Amino acid sequence: MSKLNVAVIGVGNMGKNHVRAYSEISKVRLVAISDLNEMLGNTLSNEFNVKYYKNYKKMLDVKNPDIVSVCVPTSLHYGIAKECVKMGVNVLLEKPIAMDISDAEKLLKLVEENNIKFLVGHIERYNPVVKKTKEIIERGDLGKITAIIARRVGGFPPQIKDANIAVDLAIHDIDIINYLLDDLPVESLVNKQKNHIKKREDSVEFFLKYKQSSAYIQANWITPVKIRKLNITGSEGYLEMDYINQQIEFYKSNYDKFKETSMDFSDYILRFSAPDKINISVAKKEPLKEEILYFINCVENNIKIDSRFALEALRIALT
Repeated sequence: MSKLNVAVIGVGNMGKNHVRAYSEISKVRLVAISDLNEMLGNTLSNEFNVKYYKNYKKMLDVKNPDIVSVCVPTSLHYGIAKECVKMGVNVLLEKPIAMDISDAEKLLKLVEENNIKFLVGHIERYNPVVKKTKEIIERGDLGKITAIIARRVGGFPPQIKDANIAVDLAIHDIDIINYLLDDLPVESLVNKQKNHIKKREDSVEFFLKYKQSSAYIQANWITPVKIRKLNITGSEGYLEMDYINQQIEFYKSNYDKFKETSMDFSDYILRFSAPDKINISVAKKEPLKEEILYFINCVENNIKIDSRFALEALRIALT
């Protein structure tokens, strides 16, 4: 099979990582990049020996790539992704899908009409610890999931100029919790605040109620330490997941052992209730590269992609 030609639109903070990742994947050929910043574009053009275009439409016309990553600011997602779709290019769009629900729905409809592959890059879905946690849940090791707590906090990223904390950051955990529970919340409450940034919210807390579970999400740009963790409480155990270090700690409940004894429950708790702790290792992989490899495989093998999950995550983030 011949190599797929790929291009990247927007080579700033996230886009340059797409450029680097594509350059490291042997089954594709990075043919062009585009950005309004000529200095940045030319720098990356020289570094990766790839053609630079200031005008992305000209790039698409001349290079006719099979795949394009769209990594522009959120306010430009809909407009640029729409043009790529209309030109019949398979699109990997950085999250969120759009700034509002109307544009997101119009984009998904356009994707269907043009019959191209379209993936919204909710990158944490491709983190090995998330995949492993999904396996643990589906195996039933945690029993019934009762509650999930997610924390995604840290300092302010200066490159984010048009999205608030909910749409830029909390949306990651909204999507992951929906994914892990394979469900959508029936009720959502939100508290958004403006602390250091006057025009946009820089801290948010979500409380999401699902049919059988609940979830609490804390995200902000004001905590002076970077934390990316998710904890799950189930009827049969407890799990702590660290996105950054790609580590999982699993605590197995001993309640099932109590059922096998004739002891009074309070006596059992005092003597034997310490849980069994298991450190679960995963093969450390770069989530972005895993995401890109997944998309390439879908394009190569004509695998259907349904990106409505990105619409649902945006809908909650905009609550």
